[in-house]
Amino acid sequence: MSQYSRANPSPRYRELLALYARMHKEGSDDGSGRREAFAGHSLLRHVARIRELVQATAARTILDYGAGKGEVYRPMPVTVDGERVADSVAEYWDVDEVRCYDPGHDPFRELPGSQYDGVVCTDVLEHCPEEDLRWIIGELFGLARRFVFCSVACHPARKQLPNGENAHVTVRPPEWWRVLFLSCAAQRPGVKWELHALTESGDKLVGQAFRDSDALRQEGETVSADQAGATLTIEMEGRKAHFAVPNEATRWRAKTLYSKEPVTIDWLRTIESGSVVYDIGANVGLYTVFAALARQATVYAFEPESQNYALLNANVVLNGLNGRVAAFCLALSDSFAVDRLYLSRVEAGGSCHSFGAEVGFDLQPRPAAYAQGCVSARLDDLCREGGLPAPRYVKIDVDGLEHRVLRGMEQTLRGPDVRSLIVELNCRLPEHLEARSWLERLGYRWDAAQVARSTRVSGTFEGLAEHVFTR
Repeated sequence: MSQYSRANPSPRYRELLALYARMHKEGSDDGSGRREAFAGHSLLRHVARIRELVQATAARTILDYGAGKGEVYRPMPVTVDGERVADSVAEYWDVDEVRCYDPGHDPFRELPGSQYDGVVCTDVLEHCPEEDLRWIIGELFGLARRFVFCSVACHPARKQLPNGENAHVTVRPPEWWRVLFLSCAAQRPGVKWELHALTESGDKLVGQAFRDSDALRQEGETVSADQAGATLTIEMEGRKAHFAVPNEATRWRAKTLYSKEPVTIDWLRTIESGSVVYDIGANVGLYTVFAALARQATVYAFEPESQNYALLNANVVLNGLNGRVAAFCLALSDSFAVDRLYLSRVEAGGSCHSFGAEVGFDLQPRPAAYAQGCVSARLDDLCREGGLPAPRYVKIDVDGLEHRVLRGMEQTLRGPDVRSLIVELNCRLPEHLEARSWLERLGYRWDAAQVARSTRVSGTFEGLAEHVFTR
């Protein structure tokens, strides 16, 4: 892929810029007239937080990057928590200068040639092509002396472009944006930054904040990249582990190995050397590598998505684990079937795919980005007829269909070999609560306190929790 830049933006960037310039002049399909189209009012929900950054950094000058028509900076009552606090945004922030830049609006189309203390960018980046985001975010940091504040929408827009396309051309989850910001911000370590990612929950917008003050590197983890940016080397329990990272999603997975699911890491540390481990829903193989490299286990990894499966094998090779890990491009379920794997998105490192049903991790209908041909099998059949050894430890994380995987391994679970499982279950799904009760009837115990500690209490995955079962 070409390396795009301010001097050489992508053709898609140029096309979209022309469309936005047209909407500025003609209005948009949601009924907004010429003046109302991209007026810049999305900034208002963030004025209080920006003020805190202004005060924390003693900022005196502000650049609004992608300000639209900048209507929000006209004299107007500013209200925070229902109370009128100022007669203009600049007065509320107590700054000397606010400069607007927007390449789609003629009065503000000239890019500033100097830095500003703070740069704010709200409701802009999701309107930009993904292939241009690195140079655009890099430009934000290059224009800032003290802080950068951004907000992004992680959901489709209500507006359509004149060509019929949704106005949010880059729709990514909050974690993806976080990793992108971490990477871009690394070039300007002295600049504070804050990112607010907005997702839809019913008819409400829910915000998730990421900041430069958050831990970028977990204890015991050191990260280095090769010159091509294609691999990361991570310290894993005193050993060096290497991972292929062709995009931001895989880079994020590698860098958050210790922080994303600490319960899973703790469980992996209980694996006895030489044990047989099944990693069901292995994705690109981070936990597979942990079990094989750090715990000296023999691992059978199952990952049906094609790009993830390729990277899973690449990571096995990178870490010299050929012979200790066997990876299968196979979905485990409660029956043998030739069907479709419905992908949430077509991307290496992606998740929330579903086999045999076009649903999300919550088992609710969800349109798929792509339907990949796939085969499923029962783990019991693989052990009984396929010659695979019975596992001692089992990890199951298949984004909603865990109950079907468990039913397909009933005889294995009843046998004497399995000692412990870690299963991601959704405490809001009746199917998962029944699976938990069913495991109890088979003699597996779980700790309510451990589950409570790992339960997501807000956000997209609210109700999900890693459950550790032992007997």
